[in-house]
Amino acid sequence: MNVQMLEDLMKAFIASQFGDVKKRTAGVALEVVAFSFIGLAIAFLALSCFLWLSTFMEMWLAALTVSALVFGISGVLILVGRSMMQRKAIQQESDMTAAIEALTSLTSGKVKADGENPTPEETNAAIFGVALAAGVILGRAFKR
Repeated sequence: MNVQMLEDLMKAFIASQFGDVKKRTAGVALEVVAFSFIGLAIAFLALSCFLWLSTFMEMWLAALTVSALVFGISGVLILVGRSMMQRKAIQQESDMTAAIEALTSLTSGKVKADGENPTPEETNAAIFGVALAAGVILGRAFKR
């Protein structure tokens, strides 16, 4: 039973530290291409808005209007993104605190559910398991 638990913890630790590198690399490449196409579409949209507005007003005024609109949208997106990042940081901090409290409760002395004192092998297995769990938690905290 303890050996299976240690194997599962070791697998989780290795997966959290390394994961599937090929899939992550391919995913990043696809995201870069997708964002490039989105950027190209936005550029064409801005150009078409400029050309449409230039039929109703002077070209410099149409360019000023389109650029002001783009800057306004960018400002709103920056503010929304900043608030989302701050919320995520607060959530990670509370998750880290909860995980550390769980690890300290595991090492507090009693490992068995029935209240008996653990054997030295069980204590060593528990300490090894806690060390692996701490590695997984720290690896996720530092986004590795």
